Amino acid sequence: MRSDKYNSGSGEGESRNTRSYDRWEETQMVFASRDKEKEELKRRKQREEAYREYLQMREHPNANRAPEQDMKTYSRQKPKKNKPILTPDREDDDFEPSRKAKKTRKKQDKKMKKKKGKRIRRILLLVILLLIIAAVAGILFVRGLMGKVGTVDIDQSALGIDPQVEQALSNYQNIALLGVDARDMSDYENCRTDAIIILSLDKENSAIRQISVYRDTYLHVNEQYGYDKVTNVHAYAGTTATLHTLNENMDLNIKETVIVNWKAVADAIDGLGGIDVEIQDSEINEMNKYIKDTQRNIGGSKKKIKKAGMQTLNGNQAVTYARIRKDSAEGDYRRNERMKIVVSAAVDKAKTTNPLKLNQIANQVLPEIKTNMDTDSMMKVMLSFIRNDMTESAGWPFNVGSWTNYNGAWCGPPVTLQTNVSELHEKFFAQPGYQPTQTVQDISAEISRRSGLY
Repeated sequence: MRSDKYNSGSGEGESRNTRSYDRWEETQMVFASRDKEKEELKRRKQREEAYREYLQMREHPNANRAPEQDMKTYSRQKPKKNKPILTPDREDDDFEPSRKAKKTRKKQDKKMKKKKGKRIRRILLLVILLLIIAAVAGILFVRGLMGKVGTVDIDQSALGIDPQVEQALSNYQNIALLGVDARDMSDYENCRTDAIIILSLDKENSAIRQISVYRDTYLHVNEQYGYDKVTNVHAYAGTTATLHTLNENMDLNIKETVIVNWKAVADAIDGLGGIDVEIQDSEINEMNKYIKDTQRNIGGSKKKIKKAGMQTLNGNQAVTYARIRKDSAEGDYRRNERMKIVVSAAVDKAKTTNPLKLNQIANQVLPEIKTNMDTDSMMKVMLSFIRNDMTESAGWPFNVGSWTNYNGAWCGPPVTLQTNVSELHEKFFAQPGYQPTQTVQDISAEISRRSGLY
């Protein structure tokens, strides 16, 4: 019950005046309603400001802000110094950032760009490092393979290189590739050279050329053995004497050699899956005649050739193709051409062969090869073959005669040695009007005197 101060009288039974009381209650309700509206307006503004802040963060996220902070409720506290200054939302035209906010944002963008630049540089350095590691691993791998090649001792003081020739051919690395008829490389010194190919690497023009010397070419050997077929020199006096004969008679600077037997050639070609060669009709009979002999000496297949034209030869077929002495159309002199065809086809096939496959071939074939080159030299030569194509090839001598020597053996003397050497240097070594050394001139005169061919 309310206090008596609200009653107009004190007597019991007197009527009460409630007008003032009702007016006061109404006033209190109005005030309460206004306070409620103000509170609701205040909360609505807080929600709008919080939502605006959320939209601004979505439009301009801070990289260092944790994801759980994206839905952080609105706070009226002032932002800390390290807290990012938010830029206006594109849809809010009423918000204009202060000059200080723009400056702070500019600094933050600059820092972000620097971090991004550092990240890119780190990635590039990592890629370069990986490439270097791969290159080093590849070099070590190849060096390991090269270490499997056998060695042959060459007396560098007995190679017969003329000082003027060595200076004139300083831009050319000439390597003698000798194919011997040895069945076993443990006894190759007493074997003849069935194939003599000079691989000439032009350092200045990045070119590779082949010069095939006909095995029956009549040349000067040395003081002990006089004059004979170049194929016999290796059996008489070994590898050093063979290089001496080529240098002295052709004005060359050969210091390096690679010696292979026919089994190594057949194994390499079989490992490559064969080589593509165009067989002529005139060569089929000779190939099929000697394919069994090749198979008996080095093993492998004895499959014969059935037709002419371009076809894939296996190892034994390719060796027989390179070794046949003659064909019905072109005789013995196409033999060296066939050897060059086999070498070029094998090199071209190796360039497109899987490296893992090449590794398997190398493990099998390299022990059957001998050389006096060190590992670094072999790697340089290998890279030259990978990067460059063989631009020219020729059989030498260019002009050959026919003569039966004093022992009753048929020979092919150059006609004349001097003119053949001049032509060789003009075509292959960029020496127009080349004048051979006096040694070549003297040997040329003696060959002409003996054979009667001038």
